[in-house]
Amino acid sequence: MPARTIYFDHETGTKAPVAPFQQGEAGFVWLDEDGDLGSDTQVIIPPNSVHAMKGHGVIDQINGLGLAMGLLGEGGEAVVMPGGVEEVTRVFYDADRMTYGQVHDLYVGTIDEVEYRIEVNNREYQRTLSRLQFLSGTASRLGRGLRLQIG
Repeated sequence: MPARTIYFDHETGTKAPVAPFQQGEAGFVWLDEDGDLGSDTQVIIPPNSVHAMKGHGVIDQINGLGLAMGLLGEGGEAVVMPGGVEEVTRVFYDADRMTYGQVHDLYVGTIDEVEYRIEVNNREYQRTLSRLQFLSGTASRLGRGLRLQIG
């Protein structure tokens, strides 16, 4: 039993999250003229959305799609090749349906007998999912892959 519980502070925690709270990012992946892999950052995934995605199983669903490189949520980069981008887009759209009319109080972790939790701000989560939907849809149309990182 934890000695105390700390909830994520949506006002101050988004700019520089403290462990165990995490943030992430997403962007395009492509091969340049020399055949080298290139990537960029198009979307910052705030801690609120990271932990909502973890709590709702979105991260596990994406990891189950057969990523070309890495695992999402392990701290490194995960890469989805162009052929798998449409499935990732579908996962983001399905996740959006879980946000309406509900309050999600999610466990994040325990460190030194302190339990960390987050009460999901659905509006922010919906905005992030919308950005990720647009990014993955655009990648699919352009024949590009996706780079995702959490941690």
